[in-house]
Amino acid sequence: MKKSEIFFSVLLIPIDALMIILGFITAYYWRKHQGDIVSFWSFNEYIRFIILLIPAWISVFAIEGLYNIKKSRQGIDEFVAIILGVSFGIMLVVAWIFLSRTFFFSRLIIIYSWIFVIIYTIIGRNLVRLIQRYLYKYSIGVYRLLIIGNNEVTYNIIKYIQNNPNVGYKVIGVVNSNNDDDKIDDFSNLGELADLEKIIDKNVIDEIIVTDNKLSESATLNVIQIAEDKKITFRQTPNLFGVRTSNIDVATIAGIPIVEYKKTPLDGWWKVIKRIVDILGSTFGIILFSPILIVVAILIKLDSKGPLIYKSERVNDQNQNFHVYKFRTMKIELCTGNGYGGKDAEELEKKLIDEKSERQGPVYKVIDDPRRTKLGKFLERTSLDELPQFFNVLFGTLSLVGPRPHQPREVEKYKQWHKKVFRIKPGLTGMAQISGRSDLDFDEEARLDIFYIENWNIWLDFKIIIKTPLAMIKPRKVS
Repeated sequence: MKKSEIFFSVLLIPIDALMIILGFITAYYWRKHQGDIVSFWSFNEYIRFIILLIPAWISVFAIEGLYNIKKSRQGIDEFVAIILGVSFGIMLVVAWIFLSRTFFFSRLIIIYSWIFVIIYTIIGRNLVRLIQRYLYKYSIGVYRLLIIGNNEVTYNIIKYIQNNPNVGYKVIGVVNSNNDDDKIDDFSNLGELADLEKIIDKNVIDEIIVTDNKLSESATLNVIQIAEDKKITFRQTPNLFGVRTSNIDVATIAGIPIVEYKKTPLDGWWKVIKRIVDILGSTFGIILFSPILIVVAILIKLDSKGPLIYKSERVNDQNQNFHVYKFRTMKIELCTGNGYGGKDAEELEKKLIDEKSERQGPVYKVIDDPRRTKLGKFLERTSLDELPQFFNVLFGTLSLVGPRPHQPREVEKYKQWHKKVFRIKPGLTGMAQISGRSDLDFDEEARLDIFYIENWNIWLDFKIIIKTPLAMIKPRKVS
């Protein structure tokens, strides 16, 4: 644990306390200037009352994990925790007033305080993060990372850290774990796994991440031992079996413990709750985007002949074919599927896949697809073509969040482990869409979807839904 990380985590405590006080002060003067209050506490009396409550507020924030040093909450996680923490803090204020029979002059101040404390706490914490990220530019507080492995996961981690300096990592180099450096020839290869101790002695390393899931148990234990001896944090990307062990249920039969490897936490009442959220969310989405749906429908009619909606055949979690609704982005005579362009369209698509597809694995992605209409290119680039899928969610053929549904001919090329994505209903958005959309290789997409399935919770759905609009506005290649 770096000293700077501990410092900034501890710094959040007085910053939060200050923001809480400022929130209550703002609420005090906001309400005071509104007038119409017969009796009003003096400012000194009011501020003493608030300061006495600060230790309880900080304790609530601590319980919510807002001061966790090893795993600090940021982004949506932090936002939700702040709202919950402030809400519970306000409940403590109300409880104190009620139980102590303290005369309080304004109920509106309680509401104003709740709003202002949330706003100020978010601002205060973001200022701390800005200072921390500014120091990262000068390598202050940055974790110096050594990666063991030379596969696609290694490359993705390196690329992510290089493109996101704010995460606070700096990759020092890569240790070759299987004598194949094809994937890391564009980055510093520090040597072989047998020379790990010498490599660490020559470089300042704070953390080691093993990305090679094929590394033997003895080799992995050796790396762990070296990391412990050198006081270096050790981490490892889990393989499929490693991920599954985090989702188990234990029962006993005749006094003998029996371990069940559950396919997903999404079972029983959680499945019912997810469906209720789908119905409410899709209804809200249809109402919210109805003006856009109408405008896009008119533009499609003006742009080219043919139906507004293209029914794309996909495979669901029951291994049955169904139709996903999309705004039509191609010329009608070049669309594949029953009722569209027929065999000629299918032959053209196969030719384009052979010549222009840039994705690895069973799923294709045709770049600069000549079948697109002018409007279709825009619709796909902005993902507006997918808005009709809210109706799929409402009708129950899709969920708001889940694995990306694929075409039958793509599913035919799945490897056995790819089929794990059929454990739950496919979704309108998902882990893959917010992590790289259609630019990911299919194996990476499948791993993300499997991780989602085996680690599902309602808050994960909420985070993915919140991040989806941000992912949509990022530029992407049009297939």
